[in-house]
Amino acid sequence: MERTNYTPLQAREAGFDRNKYAAASEGEFTGALVMKIYGDFCIRCYFLTDEGYKVKLTAWQNRRTGHYGPRWCGVDFKDISLLTRWRNRVGLSRTGKPTWIEAEELA
Repeated sequence: MERTNYTPLQAREAGFDRNKYAAASEGEFTGALVMKIYGDFCIRCYFLTDEGYKVKLTAWQNRRTGHYGPRWCGVDFKDISLLTRWRNRVGLSRTGKPTWIEAEELA
């Protein structure tokens, strides 16, 4: 069975360097999901954009549904396969910090 979610230790052992990925800024981008790493109440999702940038987004756990995903969509990134392509939209929170708000899988 294909591994789709990693712990930080498993990602390091697989040779993934999460320090090469920058936090996303406000706007929209498309790219491939290359890694998912569990955090505290979240899954960090790492994307290689179509322009070649390495970007990370945080999928927080919804307390009501238990799903891990952007704020305004019902996608549960816990169940998403790696190397799938996505259009992502990042907005600003009330405190002015970038926050993942929408994701749409591309064919």
